[in-house]
Amino acid sequence: MKKTIIGFILPVILLAACHKDQGNPVIPAGQLSFVGKWNVDSVTTYFYDSSGLRDMGVHVYPAGAPDYPYHFQFYNDHGFVESLHLSTDSDYIAATGTYSFTSDSTFTLTYPTAVSGRDVEPCSIISLTGISFVFSKKLSTVFNGTNSGYIKYVYQLTKL
Repeated sequence: MKKTIIGFILPVILLAACHKDQGNPVIPAGQLSFVGKWNVDSVTTYFYDSSGLRDMGVHVYPAGAPDYPYHFQFYNDHGFVESLHLSTDSDYIAATGTYSFTSDSTFTLTYPTAVSGRDVEPCSIISLTGISFVFSKKLSTVFNGTNSGYIKYVYQLTKL
């Protein structure tokens, strides 16, 4: 009787342990795509200078949410739109441009109407699944007029 119970319970435990949650599958490398409309849940900024991290991160968004939700729309033709949804049921286009993959973990956003030096923004993919997308980008800056550094923005998005 003990052998029968063990013979039954052991396979059940092994099957349960091997079962993977398919609710939020990770997109395989080489098949990266974030085509679609993504709501920006949060943007956190980190300030770095020559001595390192200046603070522990500041949430800068959602400042106007939920009244003015911020989102990205990525298209199959590698175009994108960054916009705010206004209370008048229209979208305010903050920026448009193109994106291109540079590796399995990086991509570039190109803003054709931005000032020189801000028109190409290298980005790093932190995580990408069917419903969640987290990426970061770094922009050069100068603190106190003399101390060079950069600001790292971390975007957390969910698929709409």
